[in-house]
Amino acid sequence: MQEIVLKGIDEKIYYEQLDNGLPVYMLVNDKVNNFYMTLSAKYGSIDTEYKCKGDKEWTKVHNGVAHFLEHVNFNEGENETAHEYFNKLGSSINAFTTFDFTLYEVFASSEFEKNLNHLLDYVQTPYFTKKLIEKEKGIIVEEVKMGKNNPGHKLYYGMNEALFKKDKRRYPVTGEVEDVKATTVEELQNVYDTFYHPKNMYMVITGNFNPYEAIGIIKENQSKKEFPEYRYPVSRLEKEPSGVNDEYKEIEANVEIPKVKICYKMAKSDFGDIDDKLLNIYLSIILRNNFGVTSTLREDLLEKELVVAIGAGRDIFKDVVTIEINVETKYPDQVIPIIKDKMEHLELTEADLKRRIRCNIAALINDFDDIEYVNTDIVDQLITYGKVFDDMYDKYNSMKLKTAKEVMSNIKLDNSSTVLLVPFKN
Repeated sequence: MQEIVLKGIDEKIYYEQLDNGLPVYMLVNDKVNNFYMTLSAKYGSIDTEYKCKGDKEWTKVHNGVAHFLEHVNFNEGENETAHEYFNKLGSSINAFTTFDFTLYEVFASSEFEKNLNHLLDYVQTPYFTKKLIEKEKGIIVEEVKMGKNNPGHKLYYGMNEALFKKDKRRYPVTGEVEDVKATTVEELQNVYDTFYHPKNMYMVITGNFNPYEAIGIIKENQSKKEFPEYRYPVSRLEKEPSGVNDEYKEIEANVEIPKVKICYKMAKSDFGDIDDKLLNIYLSIILRNNFGVTSTLREDLLEKELVVAIGAGRDIFKDVVTIEINVETKYPDQVIPIIKDKMEHLELTEADLKRRIRCNIAALINDFDDIEYVNTDIVDQLITYGKVFDDMYDKYNSMKLKTAKEVMSNIKLDNSSTVLLVPFKN
């Protein structure tokens, strides 16, 4: 078992890749009394067209299949689910699906071996029947309908529909009602057999436990199972064109105060050869400095009672970078021009950068006390970058104002969308 020493922060991650290809990452925290374990498949909602090694044709499945699979994978029999087993142990379990992966989780404070074994067993032993699939369709359809009525859901996917022309983030993770109703057992089984292979999964455990005991349990569990040959699936993801789909979109929803997303879309190549992780950090610091909780703009807008809330975010995937400014305001016509003007005059001084770096390093150290957060962060790094960074402390300390200024100057504002969520008019 290898040890990944996280430089500068006195932490280490235990790592081993099993003979069947399953990578296991473990971080121990003996200050807590519980543990958090996750098993993730690198299969998300955007992976609806794929081809395996040796295939001549692409396989296409309905939108929402990854989420549907997450639901039915809890089944362990016609009238039995994993929930019953873990409830008896006093453990909490759940799962969620994103655009890029599906994660199954267990949070508990006792019965480590039973929890670990059963997490592996129920996820790796699917039970699909037409009867169960049909039953689950009704549950998921209701979830889709609830999402359609949720203001946050409307705003988020309204933004994605406005920004993207081809990218499958335009579509809800759940799929639409017609997708759910049309999903078949054969689709689910095919996706499971293709993507739920140990070589395409990650096991991450954080909290109070013995890593040597844990790896022994996992190895024994996996040695009793046979898996088909891994066929190295690749997803067909269309290149996202430049430009946005809609420059302005107004959506009615059950809100009292309008919510606004002002979004910018640009090519990652606009930022030169800076690596994705550093670009992500620089953008985060720049946006927090200009729109965050301690920013001058936020204080000014709050003092004038022009906004109720304001914040900013960014995303990097494939060849695209997006920036979004989120505002809750009674006066969108007055506030939107102020936000757009600020985006044209972003600021960051040497003192600002040093202060932000200190805050980020403090968070980097303190976040290890939160075993759920650090587990999720490890999974995100593995899914996004295929590795865990051991040099984040050094990355922060290597940041320069000159580079930050270059990043700011490379932010392109030509392609933007404004999405406005307003109260129902009737």
